[in-house]
Amino acid sequence: MSPPLAPRATALEDWLQGPIEAHVEQEAQDAWSTGESVSGREETPDRAAAPGDDPAPAPAGLPERPRARPAFRAELHGLRAVALGLVAVYHIWLGRVSGGVDVFLFLSAFFLTGTFVRRLESGRPLGVPRYWLHTFKRLLPPAAVTILLVLLGTGLLLPASAWPSIMQQAVASAAYVENLVLVQLQVDYQARDAGAASPLQHFWSLSVQGQAFVLWPLLFALALPLARRGRGVRRPLTVLMLVIGAASLAWSVHSTAIQQPVAYFDTLARLWEFAAGSLLALALPAIDRLTGAARPEDGTAPRLRSLRALSGWAGIAGLLAVGIVLDVSSQFPGWIAVVPLIAAGAVVVAGHSGTRWGADRLLSTRPAAFVGDISYALYLVHWPMLVLWLHVSGHQRAGLLDGLVLLTAAVLLAWGLTRLVDAPIRRSAWLEARPWRALAAVGLSVALVAGTTGTWWGLLQREAAAEPAATAAPAEPTDEVLTEAPAQILPQGWELGSQWPNLPESCAGDLAPSTTFRHVPCQQLLPDGTAHAGLLVVVGSSHARQYIPAILPWAQEHDLQVVNLHMDSCDFVPGTEESRYCSGYNDYVLSYLDAVQPDVVLTSSTRTVPDSAEETTPEGMVTAVQELTSRGIDVISARDTPRWTEDEYACAEAVIGADGTPVEADAACGADASAKLAPENPAAGLTPAEGGGSLTLLDLSAQICPEGRCSPVLGDTYVYMDDDHLTKRFTQLALAPAATAVLDGPTGPLSVRERAEGGS
Repeated sequence: MSPPLAPRATALEDWLQGPIEAHVEQEAQDAWSTGESVSGREETPDRAAAPGDDPAPAPAGLPERPRARPAFRAELHGLRAVALGLVAVYHIWLGRVSGGVDVFLFLSAFFLTGTFVRRLESGRPLGVPRYWLHTFKRLLPPAAVTILLVLLGTGLLLPASAWPSIMQQAVASAAYVENLVLVQLQVDYQARDAGAASPLQHFWSLSVQGQAFVLWPLLFALALPLARRGRGVRRPLTVLMLVIGAASLAWSVHSTAIQQPVAYFDTLARLWEFAAGSLLALALPAIDRLTGAARPEDGTAPRLRSLRALSGWAGIAGLLAVGIVLDVSSQFPGWIAVVPLIAAGAVVVAGHSGTRWGADRLLSTRPAAFVGDISYALYLVHWPMLVLWLHVSGHQRAGLLDGLVLLTAAVLLAWGLTRLVDAPIRRSAWLEARPWRALAAVGLSVALVAGTTGTWWGLLQREAAAEPAATAAPAEPTDEVLTEAPAQILPQGWELGSQWPNLPESCAGDLAPSTTFRHVPCQQLLPDGTAHAGLLVVVGSSHARQYIPAILPWAQEHDLQVVNLHMDSCDFVPGTEESRYCSGYNDYVLSYLDAVQPDVVLTSSTRTVPDSAEETTPEGMVTAVQELTSRGIDVISARDTPRWTEDEYACAEAVIGADGTPVEADAACGADASAKLAPENPAAGLTPAEGGGSLTLLDLSAQICPEGRCSPVLGDTYVYMDDDHLTKRFTQLALAPAATAVLDGPTGPLSVRERAEGGS
């Protein structure tokens, strides 16, 4: 074992830093440790302390306590290689969940727990701040280099529509909150890439581990008073881990059943896997004593050798079975994740079998050690390389040959990242000697990612400010599909976030709802207190909201205040059974309308189906029109827009990005209107309440699908921003004139002034 990096410092520095551990002990602290895997055992009278051990003196008045002895576990280093190999192979060729990530969570807790329990039992300071600095100083620089390379590859190889999300995820990955961002993308209706593979998506597991690395040492600090009084810490820590594990597992099972895509990235749903690793670390010394475990360096053979060998192989077989025999992609991280943890635990408990045919012999070979050495870097680089390659090649899955080339390239890049970045920083005595140096390495890593991302985004914003083309009049008519690509088709991909039709003000004053309602951000056009001649309220789903830019010119011409009270995915259909998500929305809308007494309400009145000409009037729409018009409200009933099975913007962007033309994009992505819409507007049969407000059917299908063809690009404008919403630019430029003509026509809603004058 290498000598300590530096002598013990002052009491204040010792609290901040903790002991500057011997190299092998530092390497024990998580599953990404490179080159070392250790576990602790109690010293016995006939066993000398390991070289480099420098036990701190026991507190005054207490007897010297035995020092836990770190022992190299070559088979656990090889287990890292197996887990990483499963992750890479399953990602590249099978597209399935392997359980390898769960093994890393388990092993991280196992090693971390062993480290801190040894400190507690030997009377040394925990040095939690030092642990945090040491851990993130080691993990962040290779991660930052990987993130910067991904940003470079994103700019060169991925479409502009992917840039904003990857920029956001780059910063989140460096801050160890990528899993939280992915949870938000799963539940965010407006997230274009919620289901798309990001080259940084794999940082979710590193984020979970990073969050646990912050929390777990604080749990061990709870046992510090017991250690100082010379009392055992394993039993109370075991109870604590059992409580945390049980609570987390219960939440994991529940959350997986009702929201599995969210639960998959949820730290709280994963903590039980950390608790399981900690429980094994706490129990392993007793297990080893009962089963007669031994290490190769002890010079004695372990008991139960054949059983140990079989147990090790059973663990390896269990790991291989997850994902092949059991397709657990839609079941993790619920109870089924117990399978890879039990398998990994079997390998840990089996330990050194003392046989020539045991799994530990294979796991202790040099090839396994090599993969274990580069496991962290290989995890970092293999996924972005796969995502970028699949995008460039246009394949959905790597084949045998290109997959082998990809894996080989990833191994070489991981080896280089380990040798040039990971190992020098990890082994730097200079960085370990002073806390501020480690803190500087952490801060610099985060600053490089944040600075690069911020600079890139700033340049894009400067370009947009210099050329405000996104709102400029189209250079080509928006009812034509061009045979030659214009110089620029707008909006650009990185501008899609601004294409949602938000109103500039939050509802205030008399227009503020008396109560809030989930997922309903009330917005208004004019500031509170601004004089206006009438009120228009938008209700229903985002398919009603998307028409706001189309009706704004008419509303402004008639001096109307506009309020957006939409709720994504929820039609306004009072009197019908609502989904759990939409439950209560209809009553909330009616209550608000009764309070503010609007003159006009805009809502969508039909619903289309992706990849089908099926278009219907939702159940309850007749009631909705009657409810509104009976209150004297004029209703604008907007026909739904075509929906698609794929992202129309991304489809057309790919064609245009490959030097294609709008005509080619139309051929690849468009469809005839007869395949997307009903022959006649299904809302034509709706009628207003007798003696009540008017009903205006707003059918802009002729502008959305001119000449019977629904194209993704008209003129120099993208029609769709995703698979079923129009871009704000297209709505403003192509639909607003037609909407104004309808609303000002003979069937249009009554203006406020006409109503005041008794007009009809």
